[in-house]
Amino acid sequence: MSVREQGLRRVAAITVGIAAASAVGTLTVAAAARAATAGSHASTTTSTGSTDSSSSSSSSGTTDTGPSLSGGSGAAPHAQSGGS
Repeated sequence: MSVREQGLRRVAAITVGIAAASAVGTLTVAAAARAATAGSHASTTTSTGSTDSSSSSSSSGTTDTGPSLSGGSGAAPHAQSGGS
């Protein structure tokens, strides 16, 4: 076997090894991303297991726009500007 043939076999073996390592790395990154995504979705639930229903529709078919600011208990709105 000539030196050239030995070199070609080595190149082929190295190329297959790099391709296999690349596939393993891709699968590892995908698994880590999936676990991180699942973890972030799980952390959005409340401690009681309930969901936020502030954007639900009422029985009459109109969209609930939140608490009314007129004629209420006199409490200030929750959202306030920080100002400058």
